[in-house]
Amino acid sequence: MQLDGVTVALRARAPWEATDLGIALVRTHARPIFGAWVVVTLPIFLLLNGLCYLLGPVWLAWILMWWLKPIFDRIPLFILSRAVFGAPPSLRESLSAQWNWGWRGIWPWLLWRRLHIGRAMLLPVDLLEGLTGATRSARVAVLARASGSPNAMLTIICVHLEGMLAVSIIALGLMFVPVEFLTESARAAWETLFEDPPAWALLLTNFNTWIAMSIVEPFYVGAGFGLYLNRRTQLEGWDIELAFRRLASRLSQAMMVALVAISLAAVSITAARATESSSTRAETADATGAGVVPSPAKLPPVVDKLPLEDSKKPGGGDREDVATLQAIFADGYRDDSADFETAVKKAYADPDLSPKVTEFAWKRRHPRLDEPSRSAGLPGWAQALAGAISFIVGYGLWIIAVILLIFVAMSHRRWLPWISDRIVRERALDRVESREIHVPEVLPVDIPAEVRRLWAQESPRAALALLYRASVRRLADAQGTPLPPGATESQCLRHARDLPDRAYANLFARVVRCWQAVAYAQTLPRVEDVETLLGEWTAVAEEPA
Repeated sequence: MQLDGVTVALRARAPWEATDLGIALVRTHARPIFGAWVVVTLPIFLLLNGLCYLLGPVWLAWILMWWLKPIFDRIPLFILSRAVFGAPPSLRESLSAQWNWGWRGIWPWLLWRRLHIGRAMLLPVDLLEGLTGATRSARVAVLARASGSPNAMLTIICVHLEGMLAVSIIALGLMFVPVEFLTESARAAWETLFEDPPAWALLLTNFNTWIAMSIVEPFYVGAGFGLYLNRRTQLEGWDIELAFRRLASRLSQAMMVALVAISLAAVSITAARATESSSTRAETADATGAGVVPSPAKLPPVVDKLPLEDSKKPGGGDREDVATLQAIFADGYRDDSADFETAVKKAYADPDLSPKVTEFAWKRRHPRLDEPSRSAGLPGWAQALAGAISFIVGYGLWIIAVILLIFVAMSHRRWLPWISDRIVRERALDRVESREIHVPEVLPVDIPAEVRRLWAQESPRAALALLYRASVRRLADAQGTPLPPGATESQCLRHARDLPDRAYANLFARVVRCWQAVAYAQTLPRVEDVETLLGEWTAVAEEPA
C-alpha cells in the first residue's frame, strides 16, 4: 500500500467525522462514480423490469434491484479505493473492473449476510483485503469494536433517507397540482400507486425507487469507506508512519550535505597524515644513514609483545597473526554479549510487542455446592433478596410477556366486542352506501322535508348531497352570477366569503364540512347537528335574498 500517494489528511477522527470524509470523497469524485453507476445499473434495471413485466409480477423487479445492492456497491468502492491513494481510475477502467473484481467476497453478501446492518464498513474487508474464515472474523471484530454503532446508525439513516426521497419525488409531482384539485389528485394518486396499481404505475414506482437508490447508495458506501479508513488509521498508525516518512525525507537532504562535508574532511585529514608520515620516514632514513639514532619521540608507535592467535586466510594456505579485541583493549575489554542477548529476549517478551492471545475456558453453568460462592458471607435474607433480583433480571422479559398475555386474556370481553363492532359497522356502512338513491336533477320545493325523508330512509349521503346542492343553488342566486361548471367545494367556499350576508356564509361553510365528512371520510354527523342545520337553513331561506 503506497501511503506516500494518499490524497486525504490521515489522522484519527471521530466516527461521524470519518463519515463526513467519505461523503466528501464521493462529492469530489462524483462524475466517475455516478457515471459508472448509471452505465451499470440502468441496463440491469431495464432488463429486470422488462422480464418481470412479461412474466407478470412487476413488483418483483424492485425487490431484485434492492437485493443486488452489494454488487452495485463495488462501483463506488473501487473508484474510492483507488482515488484515495492518488490513482483515480477512468470510466473504462471502472467498468472493466466490475467483471473480475471482488466476486469471491461478494457472494456471502448476496446470501447469508444480505441483511447485515454493517455492510458499508465491512464490505472493504472482503473486496479490498480479501480475508476469509477465522482471519476475517477477527478482522471484523477489531474494526467493529469502536465503530460498530455508528456503522449501524449509518445504515438506518440511509434507509430512511432513501425512503423519504422516493416519497418526496411523488410529492414533488403533487406540488404542481392546483390547490382546489389537490384532494382529488392525492386520492387518485393513492388509489393508482398503492391500492390497485396497474402495470405502468408499478413500473413508474420502480423507476422512482431506482432514482432514490442511485442518489443515496454511493454516499452510503463512501461514508462506510470513510469509517474503514479511519479505523485502519487508528489501528495501524498510518498518520504516524506518514509523519516519519516526511521527517526522513527532510532529514535525508540534510544528511547528504553532512556526509559530503564529512567525506571531504576525512580525505583532507588522511592526506595530511600521509604527508606527515612520509616526512617522518625520510628524516629517519637520513639519520640512520649518518649513524645517528632517532629520538623516541619521532618513532612511530609500536605495540610490543601483543599475544597473537593463529588463523588461516579464507583462501587456505599460509597462517597469519591476528590481534584479538581483548589484547587490544587490555583492562578496558568487557564481554557483554550475554547481557545484550538477555536484554533482547526481555524486550521481545514485553506484552506490548508480543501478540495477544485469546483463551477460552469451560465453566459450569450451575457451580457445585462445594465451590465457593460470592454471597457465602452474606446473611440469609440478603442471599434471598439477591436471588430474587437475579431471577427478575434474568427472566424479566418473559415475566412481562406472561403478564401481558394474562391481561389480554382477562380483558377480552372489552376489546373483542369492540373489534367485532368496528368490523360490522364498516360493513354496514358499505351496505348503506350501495342502497343510496340518486338525487333528482330538479330540486324539490321543500328542501328540509325532503332531506329528513331521505335521512329516514337510511340514505344519509343522498340527504346531505341534496342539502349541499340546494345551498350551492342559493349561493349562485345570492351572487347573481352562475358558478363555474364543475366548481369544487373550495371554489364555492371562496365565493361564499364574498357574500355580504355573513349568516348564510357561515351556514354554507358548515354544510360543506358536513358534506365533505360524509363524501370523503364516510363520517356521518349526528341527527341533532343535521336538524340544527335544517332549522338555520329554513330561517335563512325565509329571509329575502
